Amino acid sequence: MIKVGKFKFMNKRSLKYGTNSIVLIVAVIAIAIVVNLLVGMGNFRLDLTSAKLYSISEQSKDIVKKIKKEVTIYGLFDNATIPGGSEYREITNLINEYKDLGVKVKYVDPDKDPGTLTSLDPQKTLGLTKGDFVVKSGNKVRRLGAQDLYGQSNQQTGRTYSAEPLITGAIKFVASDVTPVAYFVEGHNELSLKNDLNQVSKILQSNNLEVKSLSLLTEKNIPEDCHLLVFASPQKDLTDEEKIKLDAYVKKNGKIIFLFDSLESNDKLTNFEDSLSYFNIGFNYDKVKENDSNRHLPNDDYALIASLTENDINKAFAGANYPVFMPDSRSINILKNQKDWLTNTQLITTTNKAESTDIVGGKVNKGPFNLAVAAEVSGGSKVLVFGNSKFLSDKALASQYGTYFQYGTNYFLTTVVNWMQDKTDEQTISSKVVIPKALTVTESQTKVLSIVLIGVLPLLILGCGLFVWSRRRHL
Repeated sequence: MIKVGKFKFMNKRSLKYGTNSIVLIVAVIAIAIVVNLLVGMGNFRLDLTSAKLYSISEQSKDIVKKIKKEVTIYGLFDNATIPGGSEYREITNLINEYKDLGVKVKYVDPDKDPGTLTSLDPQKTLGLTKGDFVVKSGNKVRRLGAQDLYGQSNQQTGRTYSAEPLITGAIKFVASDVTPVAYFVEGHNELSLKNDLNQVSKILQSNNLEVKSLSLLTEKNIPEDCHLLVFASPQKDLTDEEKIKLDAYVKKNGKIIFLFDSLESNDKLTNFEDSLSYFNIGFNYDKVKENDSNRHLPNDDYALIASLTENDINKAFAGANYPVFMPDSRSINILKNQKDWLTNTQLITTTNKAESTDIVGGKVNKGPFNLAVAAEVSGGSKVLVFGNSKFLSDKALASQYGTYFQYGTNYFLTTVVNWMQDKTDEQTISSKVVIPKALTVTESQTKVLSIVLIGVLPLLILGCGLFVWSRRRHL
């Protein structure tokens, strides 16, 4: 240090290091300012989530780009008051990506503009409330609840994030001139559309299928707008009157899905069997187990991990070794009564090591077995028959094996949307599943980590600080 009277001046070495520090600080600040200006001028977002939760998939982009009509997404709240990092902000960030594809986005607070709800839902049939999202094109409107978009969350199984399929599906729905209807039949103790099949219902709606319930007992005939008829785990047989209505629908080129679970019952489903015989399909009153340890869950031979066969219907999954989780299944037969005007296709099968046990009598049968079969009448009706319905249920999708069940749900969706509707090139959108990742440590590892974090690491930091201080005190 150089002294001149009362003033002290730094030596050249101190001046050198001080100047370098100042230049470095100024450079960092300048770079930060430039970067912020560039980001502010553009629309830069980086989705670092493994499942790309907050990005639109290429399938959605292709679907939205093909739409020529004007579509508007309304957020019924004040967007300026939504805090960053909240569930709503995650959804609005995703919706902004649709805005980049030409979809209009508007936010309207119903408290400040109460006429909005009336204009969007003049008949008050949608039950719109503040906080909802609404997708509108022309006179067609679809309501999307924020909680539905954010998806179901479970500490063990993670979260099923449904925002993209629901938003894309709503856009597709309101922009379509015709919306086909899928009717889920009730009256035979089937799974409830509202209580048991809520997730599948949403997925079908997301792919432009309106979903309704139907009772064959009360309806005179199957409705003319029925594009798809679904029997989800019937526990008892059709009545003779219902069978007449079903057979009439088949002759009108109807499309039907049957999902038959293995039942611990002696009751026969004779009328169902008779209707399916037209398609050269039968089902067995048994329960299938898999003896190949690679094709079932550990310690559960009946928790089948089945395989897709190679054929035109399954070609979307060709070469993917696509697993379909179907626990507690019954087997499906292709009957030996071949018909020139009918094509039967094996869809899902077990291995040769599989066995089935008859519910009555306990007879053991050797595999392989069909777990799903398709049938198509030339130029006419189509049928899908599954020996399981559990893989579609809300309970299964929310279980600890929800990720495995998601494969089967996606397969079901693809065959329904594409093959059943004669849309071989149709893009399908499924929910994204986020699985929580946990780090498991033993007691000894915990002790080592505690020593390192509480003892060693603080001492290293202190040592580094003392070293830097001792070097700089002589500058």
